[in-house]
Amino acid sequence: MFQRLESVLHSEVRSLGYPRAALFAFGIAVVAYNVLSTVQAAVEQHHQLEESSPIELSSYFIAAEVRASYRGMMIAVADSVWDGYQSLSPRQVGQALLKIAAKVEPKTLRKHPRGPKIAHKKGYAPGYVARQHVATARALANGKLS
Repeated sequence: MFQRLESVLHSEVRSLGYPRAALFAFGIAVVAYNVLSTVQAAVEQHHQLEESSPIELSSYFIAAEVRASYRGMMIAVADSVWDGYQSLSPRQVGQALLKIAAKVEPKTLRKHPRGPKIAHKKGYAPGYVARQHVATARALANGKLS
């Protein structure tokens, strides 16, 4: 977790010059990462994705999906619906997450690891022939350009 946060934050957030602000931002990042990991674990558990599974979920795509859905959800879902989640026990919250995870299609959230780079032969663009460079001043002096 800390390695991923470090790589995303590049070891520090430069705009946060005060130590307390930087500590607060890092704390928020840790909490957000824990929430993201919990959502990912719920999807993996419900769809029984194991380490040997061909589908590995991407935390980036999960975060993008949450971000894309959040605004519309906050408009469309009444505040009274959210109040019901306040009194749930941790076990009940886990069960609710599993019910929500049932509606997720894991293939849309899978990682797309980049394959190895293909070595391309360096050369000239098609149709061009490699020529030796000739300075314009030298060509003018020899009378080859008129």
